[in-house]
Amino acid sequence: MIGLVLFAALSIPPQQSSPPPEVTGPVAPEQVLAWQLEGLTQEEIRDEVRKRGLTEYPEIALLSALSAAGADAETIHTLRQTKAPRKIWKLGLRLPSPTDYLYAIAGAILWNDRESALLTIQSEAEKQPRNPNVHLIYAHLASIQEDWIQAYGEATATVKLAPESPYAHGLRSTICYHARLPECAAREAGIFVKERPEDAGAYIVLGHALEMQANFAESLQAYTEAKRLHAGYSAIYEGMGRVYGQMGEFEKAVEAFEQAIRMEGNAPEYSCELAQLYLAEGYTRKAIETLLKAKENDPDRVEVLLALGNAYLAGEHYPAAIREYRELLERLPDLEIARAQLAKALRAEGRGEEADQVSMDSQMQPNLTKSH
Repeated sequence: MIGLVLFAALSIPPQQSSPPPEVTGPVAPEQVLAWQLEGLTQEEIRDEVRKRGLTEYPEIALLSALSAAGADAETIHTLRQTKAPRKIWKLGLRLPSPTDYLYAIAGAILWNDRESALLTIQSEAEKQPRNPNVHLIYAHLASIQEDWIQAYGEATATVKLAPESPYAHGLRSTICYHARLPECAAREAGIFVKERPEDAGAYIVLGHALEMQANFAESLQAYTEAKRLHAGYSAIYEGMGRVYGQMGEFEKAVEAFEQAIRMEGNAPEYSCELAQLYLAEGYTRKAIETLLKAKENDPDRVEVLLALGNAYLAGEHYPAAIREYRELLERLPDLEIARAQLAKALRAEGRGEEADQVSMDSQMQPNLTKSH
């Protein structure tokens, strides 16, 4: 999961937009990965590489890092084939450089090692306190951990160090959105749109901010503009689905969520949102069907298992709900919300003694993991 979220911007389909700010001199191979992490589109990166060339041929370590970071095959092929004056690579990664941490993080992402990725970026932030790219990546990793205080601080540091970077403002807006800071989210999204008026991603960020302020009509306008600029973002339709749901436009909301799910192929979070919509409208069977399919695609996804248990519980399918909650607790025995729901399902089925025991077990474990 961590790789998909941290590098979500990397999987966004190519779009027509203005190139990155002009920089003199050829592109260093590490800069390509830095751009990936910052959120530049594949087309922008390819244009820069073609226009300016590379300082040297990219080596296997770089190509592996790009692959781990989610670069598409065309970008990797372009870099591999690019001709440029070759300099001596010397000892490669054994010679410390300000960008070596990118390789370490890419490797941690590849192996789904959250702790190593986080420790790497924490250490790098101490070594390079004035490097906005370091703070940008740190903010991404902190947001994945839902550590919104740390994420907000790192995003704010990025904005201070690189106020001209639209991506820094875009990231800060997204973090403020998840941290439920509407004024910050709207302000930063406005800057993002101003700096990148032809970037569909900027309007998605704006749509999120307006949605949180309950400006649903304006939020839909932002998503519609994003769709006009580049209809290949699944997040456009997810956002529309949420807004239509808030507006009571049930059929439009379902259609939008289904489009997002089709485009993403395997997006359990979208399925959970669609299931919630079905449950709110009383379509329990449809909610269960949606979540069963999501579980089939990603059987280890915690929120899917929890949502499926809740859907079974709402539909009074108590044995099935109990099964899902127990399965979830086998994976995460300290997940308090699952234990509480299990007790509720047991009690609803008339198994009061078992429910009491589950509740007692919960009270005996004061440090249970909270659900956010």
